[in-house]
Amino acid sequence: MNKKRNVILFGAGAVIDWSGPKTLDLTKTTREGGFLTKSGKTRITEFIYDKLLKVPGYSKDDINFETIINVIEELIVYYANHGLRTKVPALMKTFFSANFEEEILNFSIMGGEYYNMYKLHIPGKNDEWALMNNGEETPEQFFLQQLLAHLLTDITIEIEHYAYHTASKSNVLIEKNFEINKLFQDWINLINGGDILRMYTLNYDRNFKILLNKSVYKYEVFEGFDCGDVVGYTDKLKPNIRRILEDQNCHTYYNLHGSIFWRVEALNQYQLELPEYYLACGAYLEQNTDKFPMFQSEKGKTVFLTNFIAGYQKTQRTIFSPFRQMQAAFDRDCTFCDKLFIIGYSFGDEHINSSIRTALQENKNLKIEIIDPCFKQNEFDLTVMMKIFAASDRMYTGFPTNVLENVHGFLNGAVTVHAKTFKQYMIDTLNLNGL
Repeated sequence: MNKKRNVILFGAGAVIDWSGPKTLDLTKTTREGGFLTKSGKTRITEFIYDKLLKVPGYSKDDINFETIINVIEELIVYYANHGLRTKVPALMKTFFSANFEEEILNFSIMGGEYYNMYKLHIPGKNDEWALMNNGEETPEQFFLQQLLAHLLTDITIEIEHYAYHTASKSNVLIEKNFEINKLFQDWINLINGGDILRMYTLNYDRNFKILLNKSVYKYEVFEGFDCGDVVGYTDKLKPNIRRILEDQNCHTYYNLHGSIFWRVEALNQYQLELPEYYLACGAYLEQNTDKFPMFQSEKGKTVFLTNFIAGYQKTQRTIFSPFRQMQAAFDRDCTFCDKLFIIGYSFGDEHINSSIRTALQENKNLKIEIIDPCFKQNEFDLTVMMKIFAASDRMYTGFPTNVLENVHGFLNGAVTVHAKTFKQYMIDTLNLNGL
């Protein structure tokens, strides 16, 4: 008998019931973190936020932690040299001048010459622990890399609060989470049973794999690295690329945007500048790095590779392994699955939206369930209709229908939207089935 294929895409809203940080929380953390401007009174991130608010068309709803991080990432591209071994300025720097350099670039060079090894004095940081550059970075680029590393460290600490999990301590398997953990385990067993479960997350945790590995239903879940729910304290696991590409019938939990438990090392095993990703036990703090992994994802576009991807450079960064293989698996699974659950996702990532649109076009038997309590707020429903539903040839075959309170049907029943929290949706689904 052919097994059915169930695909689940988890967005930020899916982990709120596990005390996962909301976008507003991470935005607040980002605005309050990092280095000061030259005035010594305002954080650079707060300065960026305020300047964006003054741009016509931007509102507070448009600017979040990813917006701020993206500005810093684009400034890194602007200030980096065009070639990794040359001192030719970036292409955009030839045509445009940066604004607010005097306010943002709050550092001085300690020792060495511009083109040699040096350290930066950054107000508020201890010079004794200052990093040495690698000989290729411009001072401006090196400063912004350190700023970004500090911000990503702050975000990592927020994620750790609900996602930390080792053999000796777990923030996932705690008494406070007992009810919601069991609810998730029972729901998965109900919707999937003995079928194939393919889970994908845009969050930076391992939680749902851990919960299924530890459940009474004994799911074995592959996350792209060969391990159970616990990773050894000294382990440094390389991704199993062949299995990601070849094994289409195992249960999976893939981090499409990376994880706080991944590592990215600037040098490979032969000490060449070819960054490699690993899975390790505890969360990795970017600010503790001694060498920033840099690579040109496109000619002349130097990006700072990190263990998880925030900001808007996701397409450029997901060309690296194992990101690209996991994205390929998501493409394939969406196109051939029987049912796609989209939970707490804001439809803000075009490379993810593209996979969903293609599935609607090519998979005529596909059923989609969207779970999001904000679906009817701030024209979110209109955004989803234009970005996703418009790709279907069933877009104009019928009007949306109200199935139940807070449950809506689209595309002649191909899509069902539950305007409720993930927890409430699981409770209602289990109750409906007498469980």
